[in-house]
Amino acid sequence: MSKMLLKFLPFTQARKEQNEKRVWDESPKVEKPILRVDEKPKHWYETLLYAWQMSLVNISPFILPLVVVAAVGLPAEAGAIWVNRALFTMAIAIFIHTTIGTRFPLVQGPSSIMVASASSVGAASGAAAMWGAMFAGAISQTAIGLLGLPGLLRKLFPVAVSGVIITAIGFALGRLAVTWMIGDGSTTNWILAGLVIALIFFFQTVGRRIHPLLARGSIAAAVFLVGIVLASIMGVMNWNLVAEAPWFAVPRLFPEGGPGFGWTFVGVAFVGIMIGLVGSMAESLGDYSVIAAICDEEYKVKHMNRGVASEGLECLVAVMFGGLPMTSYSQGVGIVAQTRIASRFVVQMCAVIMGLYGLSPKVGAFMVAMPRSVIGAVFLIVSASILMAGFRLLSNIKPTTANISVVGFSLLAAVLIPPQVNSPALAEFRESLPALVRLVLTDTALLAVVSSIIIYQIINTIFRGINEEKEYDENERARKERIALQEAEAAGLAVAEVPVE
Repeated sequence: MSKMLLKFLPFTQARKEQNEKRVWDESPKVEKPILRVDEKPKHWYETLLYAWQMSLVNISPFILPLVVVAAVGLPAEAGAIWVNRALFTMAIAIFIHTTIGTRFPLVQGPSSIMVASASSVGAASGAAAMWGAMFAGAISQTAIGLLGLPGLLRKLFPVAVSGVIITAIGFALGRLAVTWMIGDGSTTNWILAGLVIALIFFFQTVGRRIHPLLARGSIAAAVFLVGIVLASIMGVMNWNLVAEAPWFAVPRLFPEGGPGFGWTFVGVAFVGIMIGLVGSMAESLGDYSVIAAICDEEYKVKHMNRGVASEGLECLVAVMFGGLPMTSYSQGVGIVAQTRIASRFVVQMCAVIMGLYGLSPKVGAFMVAMPRSVIGAVFLIVSASILMAGFRLLSNIKPTTANISVVGFSLLAAVLIPPQVNSPALAEFRESLPALVRLVLTDTALLAVVSSIIIYQIINTIFRGINEEKEYDENERARKERIALQEAEAAGLAVAEVPVE
């Protein structure tokens, strides 16, 4: 009993040993990075280019706050203020995560799962209860990470499960990207999106022969040429939005009240927020697993624990500044997979840029002013990289009947069920579901987490599918020994046949 308790206490020897354990027995690899986690680009302008490029695809801070603003009944003009807060707190969150969290090159930002929970809580219980619940939830998440609870659940996230999660996220983000890219179906959207994709492919292939920097900065180059220059010539770049935005605005602490002076703590609201936080943590654990493979780093228990704890702290800071709870961004994982620039210092520079967006609404307005079809096209390329990272991760699993069943069924369920449940035709059915069930069935990433974990445990634990893996390992070992013996015999025969002078 005492040994078990020691595992929950930070800074003990037992806890340190637990933290250094590998999450997986396998060592899945995706692709060797050009720059590793603790390496820096040679030149400052490279760092700046890679960082700005990374900031271009992390567009959620420009969208998600508006959802919550509408849900709690605030006027539309409040949305711009909430966007600034999201960008500012995003910068702080990235620095926290890349220094005391996993230390992987993970962009942090407002959680879409948490936005769904916060919107529901805010609409049902009011803004004051929503803020109080998010504050208490952030403290709870920090405690969960510090106590090492995520690490104790590492067996729930084998390679097969993590591969399903990240592949499903790739499909979900791709679906959003296509929506943005096509928009209303106008010819302008198709032209801009097509040119962005064509230029990115051109710079990545032909540009590589000219200069490596052109290939690595392909996204930034395409966005600048099409999203700013060509869009301005065509008259679809909204420069009025940039002109109207103020140059400087400093976020302040507790702009929406605080604990004891405006916020209220309601049990039902707290439960609703915690449901979202659990889903957000599960999604983040999937991101940690894939970014570790992309960065060619071992995925250890300490990454799970520190990551969840740091994200709890990030949420706490964000709520204090009037921002939304934070999580890791899969699109950031996609950029690392696409460019193979895994330096956490590049992500920290991205944090600086995000901070400038938050402090200077005029600078951040550039992102909003660009046609959405341009950002959607970039997003589609990034989603493809996430998708391929998931496929590469899945290629590391043993091809047993159990694993194939887990991956095939849970991936199809995660990709196909949410769009159907979210359709207008099922609105009445959707609203009749309990909050937790509705959250799972309408979110691709969360459904991938839940379905893959449950199906994996049922097939491998209850139905003893794990025995098939043991048989597979034994057969593979016997096959390799047989091949080695045949090669040795062939080599010996060749030697015997060589005439002696």
